[in-house]
Amino acid sequence: MFFLHSKRARRVAGCTALALSAGMLLAGPASADSPAPRPAVEKPAQAPAAPSKRIVPQADGSRSAGIAGVTADPIAPRADLDGDGTSDLLYRTGGGSVYSVSTTAESSEFTSTSEFAKDIIPIGDQDKNGSGPEILTLSKFGSLALFGDATTSYASQRWSGAGWQIYNKVFSPGDLSGDGRADVLARTPAGELWVYVSTGSPNAPFHARQKIGNGWHVYDQLIGLGDSDGDGRGDFLARTPSGGLYYYGSTGSPYSVKLAKSVGHGWGIYNQIVGIDDDNRNGVPDLLARGNDGTLWEYFGTGSGGFSARKQVGTAGAWAGAAQLSGAGNVPAHGKEGLVARDKAGTLFWYNTLNTGKLAARAQISSDGGWTGATLFEVNSLGRNGISDTLEIYQGHLYGNDTDFGGGWSGINQIAGPGDLNGDGTGDFVARDRSGVLWLYRSNYDGTALHARLKVGSGWGAYDRIVGSGDYSGDGLNDLVARAKDGNLYLYRGTGKGDAPFKSRVKIGGGWNAYPKIVAPGDITGDGKADLLAVNSGGELFRYSGTGEAGVPFKPRVSIGRGYQIYNGLY
Repeated sequence: MFFLHSKRARRVAGCTALALSAGMLLAGPASADSPAPRPAVEKPAQAPAAPSKRIVPQADGSRSAGIAGVTADPIAPRADLDGDGTSDLLYRTGGGSVYSVSTTAESSEFTSTSEFAKDIIPIGDQDKNGSGPEILTLSKFGSLALFGDATTSYASQRWSGAGWQIYNKVFSPGDLSGDGRADVLARTPAGELWVYVSTGSPNAPFHARQKIGNGWHVYDQLIGLGDSDGDGRGDFLARTPSGGLYYYGSTGSPYSVKLAKSVGHGWGIYNQIVGIDDDNRNGVPDLLARGNDGTLWEYFGTGSGGFSARKQVGTAGAWAGAAQLSGAGNVPAHGKEGLVARDKAGTLFWYNTLNTGKLAARAQISSDGGWTGATLFEVNSLGRNGISDTLEIYQGHLYGNDTDFGGGWSGINQIAGPGDLNGDGTGDFVARDRSGVLWLYRSNYDGTALHARLKVGSGWGAYDRIVGSGDYSGDGLNDLVARAKDGNLYLYRGTGKGDAPFKSRVKIGGGWNAYPKIVAPGDITGDGKADLLAVNSGGELFRYSGTGEAGVPFKPRVSIGRGYQIYNGLY
Protein backbone atom coordinates (compact mmCIF):
# COMPACT_ATOMS: atom_id res chain seq x y z
CA MET A 1 0.00 0.00 0.00
CA PHE A 2 0.91 3.65 -0.06
CA PHE A 3 1.29 5.27 3.35
CA LEU A 4 2.42 8.45 5.04
CA HIS A 5 5.91 8.24 6.45
CA SER A 6 8.67 10.34 7.94
CA LYS A 7 11.70 11.55 6.00
CA ARG A 8 14.64 9.19 5.97
CA ALA A 9 18.26 10.23 6.33
CA ARG A 10 20.93 8.96 3.96
CA ARG A 11 23.55 6.61 5.37
CA VAL A 12 27.12 7.11 4.17
CA ALA A 13 29.30 4.65 6.06
CA GLY A 14 28.65 1.98 8.61
CA CYS A 15 29.58 -1.42 9.89
CA THR A 16 28.56 -5.08 9.85
CA ALA A 17 26.62 -7.14 7.28
CA LEU A 18 27.65 -9.65 4.67
CA ALA A 19 31.34 -9.95 3.92
CA LEU A 20 32.67 -10.21 0.42
CA SER A 21 36.17 -10.62 -0.90
CA ALA A 22 37.31 -8.74 -3.96
CA GLY A 23 37.02 -11.87 -6.02
CA MET A 24 34.20 -14.04 -4.71
CA LEU A 25 31.10 -14.10 -2.54
CA LEU A 26 31.83 -15.34 0.97
CA ALA A 27 29.52 -17.67 2.83
CA GLY A 28 29.73 -16.02 6.26
CA PRO A 29 28.90 -12.56 7.53
CA ALA A 30 31.47 -10.04 8.72
CA SER A 31 31.85 -9.72 12.44
CA ALA A 32 29.33 -7.36 13.95
CA ASP A 33 31.95 -6.53 16.57
CA SER A 34 34.28 -5.01 13.97
CA PRO A 35 33.40 -1.33 13.55
CA ALA A 36 33.66 0.51 10.28
CA PRO A 37 36.80 2.63 9.89
CA ARG A 38 34.82 5.87 10.26
CA PRO A 39 31.69 6.75 12.26
CA ALA A 40 28.45 6.51 10.31
CA VAL A 41 27.33 9.84 8.88
CA GLU A 42 24.10 10.89 7.23
CA LYS A 43 23.29 12.84 4.09
CA PRO A 44 20.49 15.38 4.56
CA ALA A 45 17.27 14.41 2.84
CA GLN A 46 16.19 16.45 -0.15
CA ALA A 47 13.34 18.59 1.12
CA PRO A 48 10.12 18.74 -0.93
CA ALA A 49 10.01 21.90 -2.99
CA ALA A 50 6.75 22.07 -4.92
CA PRO A 51 3.48 23.99 -4.40
CA SER A 52 1.00 22.69 -1.83
CA LYS A 53 -1.78 22.76 -4.44
CA ARG A 54 -1.92 22.37 -8.21
CA ILE A 55 -3.01 25.54 -9.98
CA VAL A 56 -4.93 25.46 -13.25
CA PRO A 57 -4.52 28.72 -15.20
CA GLN A 58 -7.59 30.29 -16.80
CA ALA A 59 -8.09 29.23 -20.42
CA ASP A 60 -8.57 31.62 -23.31
CA GLY A 61 -11.84 31.46 -25.26
CA SER A 62 -14.87 29.32 -24.57
CA ARG A 63 -15.49 25.61 -24.23
CA SER A 64 -16.18 25.54 -27.94
CA ALA A 65 -12.44 25.91 -28.52
CA GLY A 66 -12.24 22.12 -28.84
CA ILE A 67 -12.07 20.26 -32.14
CA ALA A 68 -15.12 19.75 -34.29
CA GLY A 69 -17.28 16.82 -33.25
CA VAL A 70 -15.97 16.72 -29.69
CA THR A 71 -18.51 17.41 -26.96
CA ALA A 72 -17.83 19.62 -23.97
CA ASP A 73 -17.95 16.58 -21.70
CA PRO A 74 -14.62 16.31 -19.88
CA ILE A 75 -12.18 13.53 -20.68
CA ALA A 76 -11.97 11.00 -17.85
CA PRO A 77 -8.85 11.99 -15.90
CA ARG A 78 -6.12 9.44 -15.26
CA ALA A 79 -4.91 10.94 -11.97
CA ASP A 80 -7.89 12.47 -10.18
CA LEU A 81 -6.82 11.89 -6.57
CA ASP A 82 -9.26 14.27 -4.88
CA GLY A 83 -12.42 13.47 -6.87
CA ASP A 84 -12.96 16.90 -8.44
CA GLY A 85 -12.84 15.64 -12.05
CA THR A 86 -9.38 17.07 -12.77
CA SER A 87 -6.09 15.21 -12.94
CA ASP A 88 -3.61 15.81 -10.13
CA LEU A 89 0.15 15.32 -9.93
CA LEU A 90 2.41 13.00 -8.02
CA TYR A 91 6.14 13.53 -7.83
CA ARG A 92 9.23 11.85 -6.42
CA THR A 93 12.21 13.55 -4.78
CA GLY A 94 15.75 12.43 -5.49
CA GLY A 95 15.85 10.52 -2.22
CA GLY A 96 12.70 8.56 -3.02
CA SER A 97 9.90 10.27 -1.08
CA VAL A 98 6.65 10.58 -3.07
CA TYR A 99 4.19 13.48 -2.74
CA SER A 100 0.81 14.36 -4.20
CA VAL A 101 -0.22 17.84 -5.35
CA SER A 102 -3.94 18.14 -6.08
CA THR A 103 -6.19 21.00 -7.15
CA THR A 104 -8.18 21.03 -3.89
CA ALA A 105 -6.29 19.31 -1.06
CA GLU A 106 -3.02 20.21 0.61
CA SER A 107 0.04 18.33 -0.58
CA SER A 108 0.54 14.93 1.08
CA GLU A 109 3.56 12.69 1.39
CA PHE A 110 3.20 9.04 0.58
CA THR A 111 5.34 6.25 -0.79
CA SER A 112 5.32 2.53 -1.47
CA THR A 113 6.05 0.04 1.27
CA SER A 114 8.18 -2.01 -1.09
CA GLU A 115 10.72 -0.38 -3.40
CA PHE A 116 12.02 2.96 -4.60
CA ALA A 117 9.71 4.18 -7.37
CA LYS A 118 11.81 5.68 -10.14
CA ASP A 119 8.74 6.42 -12.30
CA ILE A 120 5.02 6.98 -11.65
CA ILE A 121 2.38 6.34 -14.35
CA PRO A 122 -1.29 7.20 -13.66
CA ILE A 123 -3.75 5.06 -15.67
CA GLY A 124 -7.18 6.11 -14.41
CA ASP A 125 -10.08 4.08 -13.02
CA GLN A 126 -9.27 0.65 -14.43
CA ASP A 127 -11.82 -1.30 -12.39
CA LYS A 128 -14.63 1.24 -12.97
CA ASN A 129 -15.59 1.32 -9.29
CA GLY A 130 -15.52 5.12 -9.06
CA SER A 131 -13.29 5.01 -5.98
CA GLY A 132 -10.21 6.68 -7.35
CA PRO A 133 -7.67 6.07 -10.10
CA GLU A 134 -5.16 3.28 -10.49
CA ILE A 135 -1.49 4.18 -10.53
CA LEU A 136 1.55 2.26 -11.74
CA THR A 137 4.97 2.62 -10.16
CA LEU A 138 8.16 1.31 -11.73
CA SER A 139 10.88 0.30 -9.28
CA LYS A 140 14.62 0.58 -9.86
CA PHE A 141 14.70 -3.23 -10.09
CA GLY A 142 12.15 -3.35 -12.92
CA SER A 143 9.07 -4.28 -10.91
CA LEU A 144 5.87 -2.67 -12.18
CA ALA A 145 3.29 -2.36 -9.40
CA LEU A 146 -0.41 -1.50 -9.68
CA PHE A 147 -2.00 0.54 -6.89
CA GLY A 148 -5.76 1.00 -6.77
CA ASP A 149 -8.31 3.51 -5.48
CA ALA A 150 -5.65 6.17 -4.99
CA THR A 151 -6.31 9.28 -2.94
CA THR A 152 -3.96 12.12 -2.13
CA SER A 153 -2.33 10.04 0.61
CA TYR A 154 -3.20 6.38 0.15
CA ALA A 155 -3.54 3.57 -2.38
CA SER A 156 -3.61 -0.20 -2.01
CA GLN A 157 -1.27 -2.46 -3.96
CA ARG A 158 -3.09 -4.99 -6.13
CA TRP A 159 -0.47 -6.46 -8.46
CA SER A 160 3.19 -6.39 -9.35
CA GLY A 161 5.16 -7.90 -12.20
CA ALA A 162 8.89 -8.29 -12.69
CA GLY A 163 11.09 -7.88 -15.76
CA TRP A 164 10.21 -4.35 -16.80
CA GLN A 165 13.84 -3.24 -16.57
CA ILE A 166 14.17 -4.29 -20.21
CA TYR A 167 12.46 -0.99 -21.07
CA ASN A 168 13.90 2.49 -20.69
CA LYS A 169 10.49 4.17 -20.77
CA VAL A 170 7.01 3.03 -19.74
CA PHE A 171 4.06 5.38 -20.25
CA SER A 172 0.31 5.46 -20.86
CA PRO A 173 -1.27 7.22 -23.87
CA GLY A 174 -4.77 6.60 -22.52
CA ASP A 175 -7.24 4.14 -24.02
CA LEU A 176 -5.92 2.57 -27.25
CA SER A 177 -8.28 -0.40 -27.48
CA GLY A 178 -11.59 1.41 -27.05
CA ASP A 179 -12.69 -0.38 -23.88
CA GLY A 180 -12.56 2.75 -21.74
CA ARG A 181 -9.40 1.74 -19.89
CA ALA A 182 -5.95 3.23 -20.31
CA ASP A 183 -3.32 1.00 -21.88
CA VAL A 184 0.47 1.04 -21.52
CA LEU A 185 3.33 1.50 -23.99
CA ALA A 186 6.93 0.48 -23.30
CA ARG A 187 10.14 1.20 -25.24
CA THR A 188 13.37 -0.80 -25.19
CA PRO A 189 16.85 0.78 -25.42
CA ALA A 190 17.06 -0.57 -28.97
CA GLY A 191 13.99 1.47 -29.93
CA GLU A 192 11.29 -1.21 -30.02
CA LEU A 193 7.84 -0.01 -28.94
CA TRP A 194 5.46 -2.50 -27.32
CA VAL A 195 1.84 -2.18 -26.21
CA TYR A 196 0.22 -3.77 -23.18
CA VAL A 197 -3.56 -3.65 -23.54
CA SER A 198 -5.47 -3.39 -20.27
CA THR A 199 -7.68 -6.26 -19.09
CA GLY A 200 -9.47 -4.46 -16.26
CA SER A 201 -8.51 -7.26 -13.88
CA PRO A 202 -6.40 -6.17 -10.88
CA ASN A 203 -4.80 -9.61 -10.61
CA ALA A 204 -3.65 -9.71 -14.25
CA PRO A 205 -3.97 -6.13 -15.52
CA PHE A 206 -2.46 -6.54 -19.02
CA HIS A 207 -2.72 -8.83 -22.00
CA ALA A 208 0.47 -10.23 -23.53
CA ARG A 209 2.52 -7.53 -25.16
CA GLN A 210 2.37 -6.82 -28.88
CA LYS A 211 5.05 -5.02 -30.89
CA ILE A 212 4.12 -1.73 -32.55
CA GLY A 213 7.39 -0.99 -34.32
CA ASN A 214 11.07 -0.04 -34.28
CA GLY A 215 13.06 3.18 -34.44
CA TRP A 216 11.61 4.85 -31.36
CA HIS A 217 15.06 5.41 -29.85
CA VAL A 218 15.27 8.75 -31.69
CA TYR A 219 13.05 10.37 -29.05
CA ASP A 220 14.18 11.47 -25.60
CA GLN A 221 10.64 11.98 -24.26
CA LEU A 222 7.46 9.98 -24.85
CA ILE A 223 4.36 11.67 -23.42
CA GLY A 224 0.97 10.01 -22.97
CA LEU A 225 -1.54 12.62 -24.10
CA GLY A 226 -5.01 11.04 -24.22
CA ASP A 227 -7.60 11.44 -26.98
CA SER A 228 -6.61 14.61 -28.82
CA ASP A 229 -8.35 14.00 -32.16
CA GLY A 230 -11.82 13.00 -30.93
CA ASP A 231 -11.87 9.39 -32.11
CA GLY A 232 -12.21 7.98 -28.61
CA ARG A 233 -8.72 6.45 -28.59
CA GLY A 234 -5.52 7.54 -26.84
CA ASP A 235 -2.74 9.49 -28.55
CA PHE A 236 0.79 10.46 -27.55
CA LEU A 237 3.61 12.91 -28.20
CA ALA A 238 7.30 12.30 -28.82
CA ARG A 239 10.15 14.79 -28.52
CA THR A 240 13.58 14.66 -30.13
CA PRO A 241 16.71 15.78 -28.25
CA SER A 242 16.84 18.83 -30.55
CA GLY A 243 13.41 19.94 -29.32
CA GLY A 244 11.11 18.80 -32.13
CA LEU A 245 7.65 17.70 -30.93
CA TYR A 246 5.66 15.08 -32.86
CA TYR A 247 2.10 13.83 -32.51
CA TYR A 248 1.10 10.19 -32.97
CA GLY A 249 -2.62 9.66 -33.43
CA SER A 250 -4.48 6.41 -33.01
CA THR A 251 -5.53 4.21 -35.92
CA GLY A 252 -8.40 2.49 -34.12
CA SER A 253 -6.17 -0.50 -33.40
CA PRO A 254 -4.02 -0.67 -30.27
CA TYR A 255 -1.27 -2.34 -32.30
CA SER A 256 -0.42 0.52 -34.66
CA VAL A 257 -0.21 4.31 -34.75
CA LYS A 258 -0.54 6.92 -37.48
CA LEU A 259 2.51 8.49 -39.06
CA ALA A 260 4.25 11.20 -37.06
CA LYS A 261 2.94 14.75 -37.38
CA SER A 262 5.20 17.65 -36.45
CA VAL A 263 3.41 19.92 -33.96
CA GLY A 264 6.20 22.15 -32.68
CA HIS A 265 9.83 23.11 -32.34
CA GLY A 266 11.84 24.57 -29.49
CA TRP A 267 10.53 22.16 -26.88
CA GLY A 268 14.08 21.46 -25.70
CA ILE A 269 13.65 24.24 -23.14
CA TYR A 270 11.65 21.81 -20.99
CA ASN A 271 13.19 19.06 -18.89
CA GLN A 272 9.93 17.17 -18.26
CA ILE A 273 6.67 17.22 -20.26
CA VAL A 274 3.46 15.78 -18.78
CA GLY A 275 0.09 14.84 -20.29
CA ILE A 276 -2.42 16.21 -17.75
CA ASP A 277 -5.71 15.27 -19.50
CA ASP A 278 -8.46 17.87 -19.96
CA ASP A 279 -7.94 20.78 -17.57
CA ASN A 280 -10.21 23.37 -19.22
CA ARG A 281 -13.13 20.99 -19.91
CA ASN A 282 -13.25 21.55 -23.68
CA GLY A 283 -12.96 17.85 -24.50
CA VAL A 284 -9.30 18.02 -25.55
CA PRO A 285 -6.33 16.94 -23.40
CA ASP A 286 -3.83 19.53 -22.24
CA LEU A 287 -0.11 19.53 -21.50
CA LEU A 288 2.21 20.62 -18.69
CA ALA A 289 5.87 21.41 -19.31
CA ARG A 290 8.53 22.21 -16.73
CA GLY A 291 11.24 24.65 -17.71
CA ASN A 292 14.87 24.10 -16.86
CA ASP A 293 14.51 26.64 -14.04
CA GLY A 294 11.66 24.72 -12.41
CA THR A 295 8.82 26.90 -13.71
CA LEU A 296 5.69 25.01 -14.77
CA TRP A 297 3.79 25.97 -17.92
CA GLU A 298 0.47 24.76 -19.34
CA TYR A 299 -0.58 24.37 -22.95
CA PHE A 300 -4.31 23.91 -23.62
CA GLY A 301 -5.08 21.42 -26.36
CA THR A 302 -6.75 22.50 -29.60
CA GLY A 303 -7.01 19.02 -31.14
CA SER A 304 -4.83 16.56 -33.09
CA GLY A 305 -1.79 17.40 -31.05
CA GLY A 306 -2.16 21.16 -31.34
CA PHE A 307 -1.86 23.56 -28.42
CA SER A 308 -2.58 27.16 -27.55
CA ALA A 309 0.05 29.61 -26.33
CA ARG A 310 1.52 28.60 -22.99
CA LYS A 311 0.49 30.01 -19.61
CA GLN A 312 2.66 30.07 -16.50
CA VAL A 313 1.40 27.90 -13.66
CA GLY A 314 2.11 29.41 -10.25
CA THR A 315 5.36 30.89 -9.04
CA ALA A 316 8.48 30.86 -11.19
CA GLY A 317 10.80 27.99 -10.30
CA ALA A 318 8.32 26.44 -7.85
CA TRP A 319 8.50 22.91 -9.28
CA ALA A 320 12.29 22.50 -9.34
CA GLY A 321 12.29 20.16 -6.34
CA ALA A 322 10.43 17.38 -8.15
CA ALA A 323 12.98 14.86 -9.39
CA GLN A 324 10.33 12.98 -11.39
CA LEU A 325 6.78 14.10 -12.17
CA SER A 326 4.07 11.49 -12.64
CA GLY A 327 3.27 10.94 -16.30
CA ALA A 328 6.38 12.82 -17.44
CA GLY A 329 7.87 11.74 -20.76
CA ASN A 330 11.55 11.69 -19.85
CA VAL A 331 13.62 8.62 -19.03
CA PRO A 332 13.90 8.88 -15.21
CA ALA A 333 17.31 9.17 -13.59
CA HIS A 334 17.91 7.62 -10.20
CA GLY A 335 20.63 6.40 -7.88
CA LYS A 336 22.77 9.50 -7.38
CA GLU A 337 21.38 12.92 -6.66
CA GLY A 338 24.34 15.17 -5.86
CA LEU A 339 27.97 14.95 -4.83
CA VAL A 340 30.27 14.57 -1.86
CA ALA A 341 33.14 17.02 -1.35
CA ARG A 342 36.08 16.63 1.03
CA ASP A 343 38.02 19.71 2.06
CA LYS A 344 41.73 19.78 2.75
CA ALA A 345 41.11 19.36 6.47
CA GLY A 346 39.31 16.04 5.82
CA THR A 347 35.74 17.19 6.45
CA LEU A 348 32.95 15.86 4.20
CA PHE A 349 30.18 18.00 2.73
CA TRP A 350 27.12 17.07 0.70
CA TYR A 351 25.66 19.03 -2.22
CA ASN A 352 22.08 18.21 -3.19
CA THR A 353 20.97 18.91 -6.73
CA LEU A 354 18.31 21.54 -7.41
CA ASN A 355 17.16 19.92 -10.70
CA THR A 356 18.00 23.22 -12.41
CA GLY A 357 21.61 22.54 -13.32
CA LYS A 358 22.83 24.04 -10.04
CA LEU A 359 23.69 22.66 -6.63
CA ALA A 360 22.11 23.46 -3.29
CA ALA A 361 24.14 24.97 -0.47
CA ARG A 362 26.51 22.47 1.04
CA ALA A 363 25.74 20.57 4.23
CA GLN A 364 28.44 19.16 6.50
CA ILE A 365 28.05 15.39 6.85
CA SER A 366 31.04 14.39 8.96
CA SER A 367 32.92 15.53 12.01
CA ASP A 368 35.62 18.11 11.46
CA GLY A 369 38.57 16.38 9.83
CA GLY A 370 36.90 12.99 10.20
CA TRP A 371 37.89 11.73 6.75
CA THR A 372 41.50 12.88 6.54
CA GLY A 373 43.53 10.52 4.37
CA ALA A 374 40.59 8.25 3.56
CA THR A 375 40.42 6.46 0.22
CA LEU A 376 36.80 6.98 -0.73
CA PHE A 377 34.49 6.75 -3.72
CA GLU A 378 30.86 7.67 -4.36
CA VAL A 379 28.67 5.23 -6.34
CA ASN A 380 25.06 5.01 -7.45
CA SER A 381 22.77 3.46 -4.88
CA LEU A 382 23.65 -0.14 -4.14
CA GLY A 383 20.55 -0.84 -2.05
CA ARG A 384 16.81 -0.54 -2.48
CA ASN A 385 16.64 3.25 -2.25
CA GLY A 386 17.83 5.97 -4.60
CA ILE A 387 20.52 7.30 -2.30
CA SER A 388 24.12 7.13 -3.48
CA ASP A 389 26.61 5.24 -1.31
CA THR A 390 30.06 6.24 -0.13
CA LEU A 391 32.64 3.45 -0.32
CA GLU A 392 35.95 3.44 1.51
CA ILE A 393 38.97 1.19 1.20
CA TYR A 394 40.57 0.84 4.64
CA GLN A 395 43.31 -1.64 5.54
CA GLY A 396 42.48 -3.67 2.46
CA HIS A 397 38.73 -3.93 3.21
CA LEU A 398 35.93 -2.21 1.32
CA TYR A 399 33.24 -0.55 3.44
CA GLY A 400 29.97 1.11 2.50
CA ASN A 401 26.18 0.87 2.75
CA ASP A 402 26.57 -0.35 6.35
CA THR A 403 28.58 -3.29 5.05
CA ASP A 404 32.11 -4.67 5.32
CA PHE A 405 32.59 -6.18 1.87
CA GLY A 406 35.70 -8.07 2.98
CA GLY A 407 39.40 -7.91 2.18
CA GLY A 408 41.51 -7.97 -0.95
CA TRP A 409 40.85 -4.39 -2.08
CA SER A 410 44.26 -2.85 -1.45
CA GLY A 411 45.16 -3.33 -5.11
CA ILE A 412 42.23 -1.21 -6.32
CA ASN A 413 42.97 2.44 -7.19
CA GLN A 414 39.75 3.61 -8.86
CA ILE A 415 36.07 2.81 -8.40
CA ALA A 416 33.19 4.20 -10.47
CA GLY A 417 29.55 3.37 -9.81
CA PRO A 418 27.33 4.26 -12.80
CA GLY A 419 24.44 2.06 -11.66
CA ASP A 420 22.97 -1.11 -13.15
CA LEU A 421 25.31 -2.57 -15.77
CA ASN A 422 23.98 -6.10 -16.27
CA GLY A 423 20.27 -5.48 -16.72
CA ASP A 424 18.90 -6.77 -13.41
CA GLY A 425 18.18 -3.32 -11.97
CA THR A 426 20.65 -3.53 -9.08
CA GLY A 427 23.40 -1.01 -8.41
CA ASP A 428 26.74 -2.12 -9.82
CA PHE A 429 30.21 -0.60 -9.94
CA VAL A 430 33.54 -1.10 -11.65
CA ALA A 431 36.97 -1.12 -10.02
CA ARG A 432 40.41 -0.81 -11.61
CA ASP A 433 43.40 -2.60 -10.13
CA ARG A 434 47.01 -1.43 -10.21
CA SER A 435 47.78 -3.52 -13.30
CA GLY A 436 45.13 -1.62 -15.31
CA VAL A 437 42.47 -4.35 -15.33
CA LEU A 438 38.87 -3.19 -14.90
CA TRP A 439 36.49 -5.44 -12.99
CA LEU A 440 32.70 -5.41 -12.74
CA TYR A 441 31.13 -5.92 -9.32
CA ARG A 442 27.40 -6.72 -9.36
CA SER A 443 25.50 -6.16 -6.14
CA ASN A 444 22.58 -7.99 -4.60
CA TYR A 445 19.22 -6.24 -4.21
CA ASP A 446 20.05 -4.86 -0.76
CA GLY A 447 23.52 -3.69 -1.71
CA THR A 448 25.03 -5.74 1.12
CA ALA A 449 26.89 -8.34 -0.95
CA LEU A 450 28.50 -8.67 -4.36
CA HIS A 451 28.52 -11.50 -6.84
CA ALA A 452 31.81 -12.89 -8.10
CA ARG A 453 33.61 -10.19 -10.03
CA LEU A 454 33.80 -10.24 -13.83
CA LYS A 455 36.76 -9.02 -15.87
CA VAL A 456 35.82 -6.13 -18.16
CA GLY A 457 39.21 -5.72 -19.82
CA SER A 458 42.83 -4.63 -19.62
CA GLY A 459 44.54 -1.37 -20.53
CA TRP A 460 42.49 0.87 -18.27
CA GLY A 461 45.69 2.16 -16.69
CA ALA A 462 45.82 4.62 -19.59
CA TYR A 463 43.20 6.70 -17.78
CA ASP A 464 43.77 9.00 -14.82
CA ARG A 465 40.04 9.45 -14.17
CA ILE A 466 37.12 7.05 -14.64
CA VAL A 467 33.66 8.34 -13.69
CA GLY A 468 30.03 7.56 -14.35
CA SER A 469 26.57 8.02 -12.93
CA GLY A 470 23.68 7.22 -15.23
CA ASP A 471 23.13 7.40 -18.97
CA TYR A 472 25.13 9.73 -21.22
CA SER A 473 24.09 8.35 -24.62
CA GLY A 474 20.29 8.56 -24.41
CA ASP A 475 19.41 4.86 -24.55
CA GLY A 476 18.65 4.45 -20.85
CA LEU A 477 21.68 2.23 -20.24
CA ASN A 478 24.39 3.37 -17.84
CA ASP A 479 27.74 4.49 -19.25
CA LEU A 480 31.29 5.38 -18.25
CA VAL A 481 33.47 8.37 -19.09
CA ALA A 482 37.26 8.03 -18.94
CA ARG A 483 39.97 10.68 -19.29
CA ALA A 484 43.30 9.66 -20.80
CA LYS A 485 46.54 11.11 -19.50
CA ASP A 486 46.82 13.29 -22.62
CA GLY A 487 43.52 14.99 -21.77
CA ASN A 488 41.30 13.19 -24.28
CA LEU A 489 37.88 12.17 -23.00
CA TYR A 490 36.24 8.90 -24.03
CA LEU A 491 32.71 7.54 -23.70
CA TYR A 492 32.08 3.86 -23.01
CA ARG A 493 28.42 3.18 -23.75
CA GLY A 494 26.71 0.57 -21.62
CA THR A 495 25.24 -2.58 -23.14
CA GLY A 496 23.17 -3.83 -20.19
CA LYS A 497 25.04 -7.16 -20.35
CA GLY A 498 27.27 -8.28 -17.50
CA ASP A 499 29.63 -10.37 -19.62
CA ALA A 500 30.44 -7.39 -21.87
CA PRO A 501 29.10 -4.27 -20.12
CA PHE A 502 30.57 -1.64 -22.48
CA LYS A 503 30.85 -0.97 -26.18
CA SER A 504 34.12 0.19 -27.74
CA ARG A 505 35.21 3.61 -26.63
CA VAL A 506 34.38 6.77 -28.59
CA LYS A 507 36.41 9.96 -28.28
CA ILE A 508 34.16 12.83 -27.24
CA GLY A 509 36.62 15.64 -26.57
CA GLY A 510 40.12 16.88 -25.84
CA GLY A 511 41.77 19.29 -23.44
CA TRP A 512 40.17 17.83 -20.33
CA ASN A 513 43.53 17.80 -18.54
CA ALA A 514 42.74 21.45 -17.78
CA TYR A 515 40.52 20.11 -14.99
CA PRO A 516 42.16 18.75 -11.83
CA LYS A 517 38.77 17.42 -10.75
CA ILE A 518 36.05 15.67 -12.78
CA VAL A 519 32.97 14.25 -11.08
CA ALA A 520 29.77 12.51 -12.18
CA PRO A 521 26.88 13.85 -10.04
CA GLY A 522 24.08 12.07 -11.89
CA ASP A 523 21.30 14.21 -13.32
CA ILE A 524 21.36 17.74 -11.87
CA THR A 525 19.22 19.37 -14.59
CA GLY A 526 16.03 17.40 -13.91
CA ASP A 527 15.65 15.93 -17.40
CA GLY A 528 16.81 12.40 -16.62
CA LYS A 529 20.05 12.77 -18.58
CA ALA A 530 23.33 12.32 -16.75
CA ASP A 531 25.55 15.38 -16.46
CA LEU A 532 29.24 15.95 -15.78
CA LEU A 533 31.01 18.49 -13.56
CA ALA A 534 34.60 19.71 -13.79
CA VAL A 535 36.72 22.10 -11.70
CA ASN A 536 39.64 24.06 -13.15
CA SER A 537 42.81 25.02 -11.33
CA GLY A 538 41.23 28.27 -10.18
CA GLY A 539 38.40 26.46 -8.41
CA GLU A 540 35.66 27.34 -10.92
CA LEU A 541 32.96 24.69 -11.28
CA PHE A 542 31.59 23.95 -14.75
CA ARG A 543 28.55 21.90 -15.73
CA TYR A 544 28.46 19.84 -18.91
CA SER A 545 24.77 19.07 -19.37
CA GLY A 546 23.85 15.75 -20.94
CA THR A 547 22.25 15.86 -24.39
CA GLY A 548 21.05 12.27 -24.64
CA GLU A 549 22.90 11.89 -27.94
CA ALA A 550 25.78 9.43 -28.16
CA GLY A 551 27.75 11.39 -30.77
CA VAL A 552 27.78 14.60 -28.76
CA PRO A 553 26.81 13.59 -25.22
CA PHE A 554 27.42 16.98 -23.58
CA LYS A 555 26.44 20.57 -24.23
CA PRO A 556 29.07 23.34 -24.01
CA ARG A 557 30.18 24.04 -20.47
CA VAL A 558 28.40 26.48 -18.16
CA SER A 559 29.99 28.00 -15.06
CA ILE A 560 27.89 27.27 -11.96
CA GLY A 561 30.17 28.13 -9.05
CA ARG A 562 33.54 29.22 -7.69
CA GLY A 563 35.70 28.43 -4.69
CA TYR A 564 35.95 24.68 -5.21
CA GLN A 565 39.75 24.79 -4.85
CA ILE A 566 39.15 24.31 -1.12
CA TYR A 567 38.39 20.63 -1.80
CA ASN A 568 40.96 17.95 -2.43
CA GLY A 569 38.29 15.57 -3.70
CA LEU A 570 34.87 15.59 -5.32
CA TYR A 571 32.97 12.29 -5.50
